[in-house]
Amino acid sequence: MLLRGGVAVITLALAACGGGSGEGLDANGQPLPAGGGAPPPVPTLAPTLASIQVNVFSVSCAISGCHGGGTVQFGLSLDSGFSAGNLINVASQQDASLIRVIPGNPNGSFLIQKLEGTQTVGRRMPDFSPPLPQATIDVIRQWIANGAPP
Repeated sequence: MLLRGGVAVITLALAACGGGSGEGLDANGQPLPAGGGAPPPVPTLAPTLASIQVNVFSVSCAISGCHGGGTVQFGLSLDSGFSAGNLINVASQQDASLIRVIPGNPNGSFLIQKLEGTQTVGRRMPDFSPPLPQATIDVIRQWIANGAPP
């Protein structure tokens, strides 16, 4: 009888806990930052080299060990401060007839071909990772269409 009573008390205690009100959590159920308030905004990718550097090159290309730090495949460093000089009007080491970024011409730019998987040399990028979302590629296309300002 004592065991049954103990089980009943534990069951009632757990039932009283409930699922919570969600207070202190964001829309995804994650804790709000200390001090309350709204969570920090998700960065928006803009068609500028600075935005693409922070949101794409630094997190998907340079940090992956392919185009940054001590490993720079095909002479293409995409570390911050090196991207413009290694992309804009620069021939690919894979095929000198392919220009990595042709200002004003996203379709002719080898970078877009590599990101979209339409390249004739090598593999789709990022290598060994899922393709970038088309919306991200579209922003990079827009940067190139805008003349690829550094």
